[in-house]
Amino acid sequence: MKPMRRLSFLLLLLACAPPKDLAVGGECYGDNIGRCEPSGTRLMECVDEKWTVYSDCFGPNGCSMNNDTANCDTSGNSIGSRCAPTSEGRVRCDPDGGLNILRCVNGTLVFIDACQAPMRCGLTDGGLTCIY
Repeated sequence: MKPMRRLSFLLLLLACAPPKDLAVGGECYGDNIGRCEPSGTRLMECVDEKWTVYSDCFGPNGCSMNNDTANCDTSGNSIGSRCAPTSEGRVRCDPDGGLNILRCVNGTLVFIDACQAPMRCGLTDGGLTCIY
């Protein structure tokens, strides 16, 4: 193989190879690239050449790759779960049956209100609240 072809082939292999150290703090190249952690429960993002947790993916579908797109099922995320920077300030119902209302604060889901039975967390014109 000619030297230039060999280099092109090597670069292609490196670009297509899976990340070698896909763990928090592991080396990566190409900021904003998302990958699923091997456990399938976290979506990782490359920031400043280090892998960081973008979001927990505790829903039944976990974190999965579809070609070059990472999909993260957050439907099972609860109090203490890591939430995406794009979710900062947003509220959601806890997957515990809708007894709690949660908010993403500083990248973590935190408790903000409890619904007393028989009320449950639900969506109204005014946003998420406790409803019958």
